[in-house]
Amino acid sequence: MNMEMINKIISAVMCGIYISIGATAYIILGNNVAGALFFAAGILLVSAYYNMLLTRVFALYAFKDSGYKPSDVLIAFCGNFIGCIAYAAVISVTRVGNAVQKETIERIVDLRLNDSYLSIFILAVLCGFLVASACLTSKVFENRGVALALTVVFIATFVICVPEHIVADMFYFAYYSINIGLKVEFIPIIIIVTLGNLTGGMGMSYLERYRAAK
Repeated sequence: MNMEMINKIISAVMCGIYISIGATAYIILGNNVAGALFFAAGILLVSAYYNMLLTRVFALYAFKDSGYKPSDVLIAFCGNFIGCIAYAAVISVTRVGNAVQKETIERIVDLRLNDSYLSIFILAVLCGFLVASACLTSKVFENRGVALALTVVFIATFVICVPEHIVADMFYFAYYSINIGLKVEFIPIIIIVTLGNLTGGMGMSYLERYRAAK
């Protein structure tokens, strides 16, 4: 295993942790608007430090200057999942973990378990579209302040309206599994959300590349 691969794995694991931190803030705050704004902190941490977030890979894959390869999709998926599981395990034995109400995490997970696969897929596509829009702000707007503000707005919007983000779901399911119990029904949902995020993220990315080339 070369150093580039090791760096990508570390980056992917850290991104899983970052999104899990944002998701924890969302759960604890209990207010959709405030929680959505603080969830954006996870995405901003990704933008500032490590970039192997699965939905970011989907969003920027179409652009050659992103440097992403097909193999990065698998690395990001596995690394993000490991980061989410590790964070969920560690936070569960702290007072912060105690602040996460069992009823709240059950409600979040039950919404997904009781939804149809078609609904989950559509929400995941729309989420991927909005995440891609957030990731592409720096390419569309030269003013860094404007790009940053719009990133927060786009992320907060998807959390409130179409909250099927695969890495956030990884954390919710990991935390639920550790503290309440593992469910086999999580597997198809993870697959469907991943495919939906991929469709929305890459679709938006290629649309933007086409628009920019005109």
